[in-house]
Amino acid sequence: MKFLSIPALACAMTLGFGLASAQNITPTRVGPVSQYGQLMTGKNSAGEGRIYGSCQGVKDGAEVQVRGMSLYWSLQPQAVEYWSDEGVATMVKDMNIQIVRAAMATGNEDWWGDWNGQRLKGYASAPDQQKGFMKAVVEAAIKNDIYVIIDWHSHEANKQTESAKSFFEEMAKTYGQYDHVIFELFNEPTDISWSDVKNYANQVIPVIRQYSDNLILVGNPKWDQNPQMAINNEVTDSKKNTAYTLHYYAMSHCVSGSYGWGDGNNDACEGKKGEQAIKAGLSVFLSEWGTGTADGGGTPGQSKNDEWQAFANKYKLSWANWSASHISEGTAAFGGGSNKTSLNYTASGNMVKGYLATNPTNYTKCATGSQGGTTTDPSQGGSTTDPTIPTNPWNPGQDAILGMNGATSLSVAFVGKSLEISSDKAANVELFDMKGNKLMMIDGVKGTLSLATIPAGQYLIRVRAGSASKVQAITLK
Repeated sequence: MKFLSIPALACAMTLGFGLASAQNITPTRVGPVSQYGQLMTGKNSAGEGRIYGSCQGVKDGAEVQVRGMSLYWSLQPQAVEYWSDEGVATMVKDMNIQIVRAAMATGNEDWWGDWNGQRLKGYASAPDQQKGFMKAVVEAAIKNDIYVIIDWHSHEANKQTESAKSFFEEMAKTYGQYDHVIFELFNEPTDISWSDVKNYANQVIPVIRQYSDNLILVGNPKWDQNPQMAINNEVTDSKKNTAYTLHYYAMSHCVSGSYGWGDGNNDACEGKKGEQAIKAGLSVFLSEWGTGTADGGGTPGQSKNDEWQAFANKYKLSWANWSASHISEGTAAFGGGSNKTSLNYTASGNMVKGYLATNPTNYTKCATGSQGGTTTDPSQGGSTTDPTIPTNPWNPGQDAILGMNGATSLSVAFVGKSLEISSDKAANVELFDMKGNKLMMIDGVKGTLSLATIPAGQYLIRVRAGSASKVQAITLK
């Protein structure tokens, strides 16, 4: 999670597209994120990769599968219409989505049409425009309590490493504390090597991990159709919370067997390659799939789509359908006359809406006690909370010292928005959220430490000086 000094935190909060705006977002409903918590990778008892939620942790029967829509590339009015608070809310209401993917244009693209007086261009040419679109979608997803994939939607992300690092640092710093957020680093690498993809990912992941332990998705060569390439050759992730993407288009790609032009390995069906990765213990995520052909066109066929859905359900694979747009192509979900508050469905959209109809319609908020104070085995993936934080239920209304050990030369009082620390040695102060995730750390503190720049909320404070340690629950208003 976050490791910032108080001055650095204050600085981050002054950014127009920074922490201050994100910290104030409160879901307006109880949705899948409240029920499942942060998504995390892990293995079932058979050693197969799955996705789990922090509320129940990694255990058989607690697998999490969420399903929803992928927005179209953020370069056309027929797509950008839905990159909005209203667009996301309408899909939640009408389509029962649990996740939305924001496929952001990353390069110097300058495509068709204007939007509200703006020429639509990619991130390299118009970073503020594209970040504005992303901000709208992410914050709408949090309000609706659904998951959101922040997607660096590029076929050549390995040539955009520095831009990607800068973008993901800002996204992680701004939104990385929300369980809703997932980071997708590389959309559909083309015919490059896995080592090139891995090298890129290994540079971007540490940037995100400075601020967030949320789920990261990593693509793989030949349009995300080879997740098995990561078997025994995974990316480096300090939090071990990385899944590998598999993309398919039902009328172009096959679930089982091979295409018959090779030895059954290189020409294996996309579903078979995904299965190989899963059975080897990798978590797989269907971050993009279409009902038609790989070029976005074609007529959806029910039997082939049902076969792929059976595969996804068998392995509890989460997915985002391409695309939430009224682009003139077969896989677009919406037809002419659709807008962000009123959806007309194409044949593809009606098919996908039928699959989404089996999503839950009601959710139960995860009990705080089931989230806090537990430690996930890092080898199983997911976030690791600090095992030294007490696991008894907190009463945030009390400012009493909840735990202490060691020497008695340390005293801590919470007064207003400050900590009053009395000790014969400089203290180390750590701030945790109520799940036990560390948000920041400050060394060398003596006397009064102001917490005025920290957003309102409930926190745990741990103060350590020498062998003395005290933990306190506080409420900032």
